[in-house]
Amino acid sequence: MLPLQLEAIDGALAFAIPFIVFALALANLVTRLLAHRSHVSQAEEHGADGIERHTLHELTTLALVFATFYYVLVDLHFGVALASFALAAFISDFFEFESRLVEARTDRPLEAPKAAIGATLFVVIYGGFAALFTAFGAFWTPVI
Repeated sequence: MLPLQLEAIDGALAFAIPFIVFALALANLVTRLLAHRSHVSQAEEHGADGIERHTLHELTTLALVFATFYYVLVDLHFGVALASFALAAFISDFFEFESRLVEARTDRPLEAPKAAIGATLFVVIYGGFAALFTAFGAFWTPVI
């Protein structure tokens, strides 16, 4: 057992956590698209004062960050890498929301949140790799 692992982590959730992280990352990309669409429509209707944070997107981002923190306890290597990407997406959400407000105040078209999309794509790619490695690792390890 690794030093960071706890006894309660060796259950069924430990096997499912790569798939949960992958699903949450995909859901986060979808909610990011929905949030951007709502920000654009809010900016067109009400200006910068009408732009509000998208609650579902904020919840999926927090769930993704907490799931990657849990994944650190299950597998240190995959967990730390995914947690760093998820934290990058979480932090860039704050700055990109503020930049959407600035764009709306200066009557410029709202750009897509490129940094957060990029960080979330890294979570999707690496989380997908971790999920495939978890699912087919027993078959793949003897080949390597």
